[in-house]
Amino acid sequence: MEFDRIVSQKQEQKFAAWLKLFLSKTPEILSMQIAYQHRPGNPRSACRWKSGAFNICYRVRYEDGFHLVEKARQEVAVMNYLRQNTSIPVPEVLGSGTCWSGPYIVMPFVEGVPLSELLKNRSKEGSPVLNAQLSDRSLKRAYREMAILVLELSKPEFHTIGMAIFVLELSKPEFHTIGVLEKSEEGFNVTGRPLTFNMNELMLSANIHESNFPTRTFTTATGYFKSLALEQISHLRLQKNNAVKDEDDCRKKFAARYLFQKVVSDVSTNLDKGPFKLYCDDFRPSNVLIDVEKFCVSGAIDWEFTYVAPAEFSHVAPWWLLLISPEGWESDFNQFLDRYTPCFRLFLEALKESEDKMIEQQTLSEGQRLSPRMEHSMETGLFWVCLAARRSSMFDEIYWTFIDNKYFGPFTSLDDRIRLLSEEQREEMNELNQTRLLYKRGLSNMILSWFCHHYISPIQAYQPTLEPTAIMSDKANE
Repeated sequence: MEFDRIVSQKQEQKFAAWLKLFLSKTPEILSMQIAYQHRPGNPRSACRWKSGAFNICYRVRYEDGFHLVEKARQEVAVMNYLRQNTSIPVPEVLGSGTCWSGPYIVMPFVEGVPLSELLKNRSKEGSPVLNAQLSDRSLKRAYREMAILVLELSKPEFHTIGMAIFVLELSKPEFHTIGVLEKSEEGFNVTGRPLTFNMNELMLSANIHESNFPTRTFTTATGYFKSLALEQISHLRLQKNNAVKDEDDCRKKFAARYLFQKVVSDVSTNLDKGPFKLYCDDFRPSNVLIDVEKFCVSGAIDWEFTYVAPAEFSHVAPWWLLLISPEGWESDFNQFLDRYTPCFRLFLEALKESEDKMIEQQTLSEGQRLSPRMEHSMETGLFWVCLAARRSSMFDEIYWTFIDNKYFGPFTSLDDRIRLLSEEQREEMNELNQTRLLYKRGLSNMILSWFCHHYISPIQAYQPTLEPTAIMSDKANE
């Protein structure tokens, strides 16, 4: 579903105003001042190093030759956790906090080139696109470096879905809920709802208020998948502009979201109660730095949207094999698959080889292999179910192309699909349709507000039982 263009334009204006103010306040000096607070010495100079989708990085040079990067709470927790419990080369956090321009992180500067820069088509401007002329050997070599990181990220096990908070004295990562990882005096805890890329997008581009998202952790994968399905329904209900084109479009989007609720009810079976895995929405080659001389990973950065998620998220094929984010894929998904499938086969080969080597080195068990699960995810369609659950902007295209027919049989007519809904759901659909049409004609902006209050946000209404916070044990993963 398209995001609200009016809200998106307002957000762009706000960002432009903030950036203008930020740049007018000599950010280089600010970076040096912040760096000095967390690393003694004499900062000599600072310059902008990298601008990501969610941060601006400044490289600060010291007189003694030391370099650091200034880039809060959630990302710091994840970085500390990964440094302690995996072999992923994550920069040390020297300090973090908040200043007048927003939150920041201070870390040593890591030499390296983003892997995407080595793989991209240099003739195309904008977001990186995979160079189709790369040899299979070169691409497989790059995929092997990514595969090692993917395997390391999948090793820690949790029993709660949510956000991670750093806690001291820890070795074996094992959690019991889906949520946020936090620091205490006892270890790493999962306390708080998952903070996802999609939540950020819906708040910024669809004007969905923060209160419409879950506020607690989850102890089952099914509960979290249902919450994500309700997130898609809430998006359709609450976005004011550009949500639907006409009455049929509204009915089709409504039916897709309620039928998707049925789909996710059966997604997780054996792993419904865990163990759950760490998952990063923004993990991709752009955030992996490569030592070009040795061609090995020198650092992995940008962990802001990392949380404990259902194991299924880690078990599906990676979306980043073509470098482009899902929103940049072809409108014809079959064309996308024609390009994606050969790359996926190559990645599977690299992943299997990495698994074999790690098993031989006794750093991975047979039960921790991801390659058969990822291959299975493309065969069963789990890849598309997880992607639809996590990406509101692509939900409708994914649902009608890959999910509906697989779960509900050949599509004959929209009316047949609507008959699968309950009578209460059909009545709600009709009311939403009438409200949407009235609003679109400019007759009543108040009616939409009334509807949103009348039908309480489903995500707000759905609050799973809060379980006691789990502390990670200090054994190593089996």
